[in-house]
Amino acid sequence: MLCLVILVGQRVLSGAADRRSVQTYENAEAIFNQVADLQAHLDRQDRVLSRGLSLLETTEHPWIERHRVQNPPQAADQAVGVNGRIAAWLTVKLGSVWGFYLALGSQAVWILLAETGIQRIDPYPFAFMSFLSTLAQLVFMIVIMVGQDVLGRTGDRRSQQTYLDAQAILHECRRMEARLDAQDRVLDSLTGYVTAQVTELLAQAVHETRERLEHQARVHAAMTTGEVPPDAHALRGWDQLPDRQRASHRVQARRIGENLAAIGCFMVPAFDPEQSAALTDTEVRALACLEYQRWITDRIARRAAEPPGPEDHDDAEPLPWDELPDAARIRHLQAARRIPVVVQRAGFQVLRGM
Repeated sequence: MLCLVILVGQRVLSGAADRRSVQTYENAEAIFNQVADLQAHLDRQDRVLSRGLSLLETTEHPWIERHRVQNPPQAADQAVGVNGRIAAWLTVKLGSVWGFYLALGSQAVWILLAETGIQRIDPYPFAFMSFLSTLAQLVFMIVIMVGQDVLGRTGDRRSQQTYLDAQAILHECRRMEARLDAQDRVLDSLTGYVTAQVTELLAQAVHETRERLEHQARVHAAMTTGEVPPDAHALRGWDQLPDRQRASHRVQARRIGENLAAIGCFMVPAFDPEQSAALTDTEVRALACLEYQRWITDRIARRAAEPPGPEDHDDAEPLPWDELPDAARIRHLQAARRIPVVVQRAGFQVLRGM
């Protein structure tokens, strides 16, 4: 009975291992297909970023191609030769619950017939039945050992296939990592170039807007006092600014996106002027406060590092925004209100986030 139970368990374990092998094979094949799609996508990106040339020429792991034409290891595939096939046949025929029931029933009937006196060939203690059971046990033990050997070799093949699957996946992941690193270098250079160009456009727009505001202030002062300064009607061009002031405008331009994000807005390349966000008075005050605080922080740091230049203004006192006089706030509020115009002149537009 015990030998038959072992055979049944061995067959059950073999069937479960075969199903796991098929599932593992299908999972690995699905992963390889996904990896192939990702590699093809990266290759298309390479050709877009590098004008038709791949940034990094690599080849896929050779096991991927072999995996597609190699079936998953099955226990029946290891039963080669006459002895192996006989053992596999016996395992299939005897390694079932019905075989166990047949053996148990035959012994129960044998004992019952002997006890009732119907069969007198093998009375108690059933020496002949024990002899037959011993012969069957010897045969079954050999079948069990052959089956264990088959399962062992099948397990080795499955382990090797799983190892090669993992090795191929790791190889493909490293390929994708290398290609992504190459693309990152190209994207960094492109982003740096685009950022520099956008910053330069925004800085020029900031200067132009600021220059117009200062020109209006000079005209207003001339109309109020009656004194017309020599440069009342002059508008300085970008190339006429000293390097230090242009650098200050670039810093302010880089902060425009951060300030807009702080109030829930962002800027994008212009596509539909009608969808541009109109800033409310509350948003304008928030933008002016943010820019003023960052401007004062930069000014204090610059003064600590180097003496002020002739282009620095004396009215930029390091006072908190709440303590700033209304007359001093007007300039910052006007600059904040014209941020959408500055952005538009640089080829962008302001949108409000959802």
